[in-house]
Amino acid sequence: MTDNDSQPLWNIDDKPGSLKAYAEWLHREAVRMFMQDKSHCQILFLFSDVGLASMNPVPENTEPERLLAGVRRAVQEHNLYGVITIAEAWTYMPRRVGDHTAVQIMHGEMRVADLKDDDRTEALMLRMESRDGGHLTWLEPIIRTGDDVTLGEGVVLGCEACLKMESFFGYGR
Repeated sequence: MTDNDSQPLWNIDDKPGSLKAYAEWLHREAVRMFMQDKSHCQILFLFSDVGLASMNPVPENTEPERLLAGVRRAVQEHNLYGVITIAEAWTYMPRRVGDHTAVQIMHGEMRVADLKDDDRTEALMLRMESRDGGHLTWLEPIIRTGDDVTLGEGVVLGCEACLKMESFFGYGR
């Protein structure tokens, strides 16, 4: 990769590093596009062992269960190495270490959708997963003030701290 604005090159000898480089680059692009358009569509980037295989916009109102099943099928049928998802999503931002609500969500006792509006946060999300267990999620809170839309300070979470329950590769929770 020559600079932060250039699409990274895929190194078949370092698939984890290559996927992470793509995720970091796509994250920068997603933030840039969100700030420009004040919105972001849901899109999937699918990677084989030799690099980017396809880019797939997700139709609006696609049921999460249907999307999960479809991506899992693609992962198996095409022996995909990695998946990067970009979307606007509702999430819960833990208020402190050991936050009880976060623990309940992580254990499947409740969903973000079950929370009161004041307890959940709209965010720009980029999620990276690989078949060897690599997982990172970037979240930037979306701040809407009147007609103005901007992004707040973001966080990067590993699999152990991510409240997303289902893996496209079938591992984890």
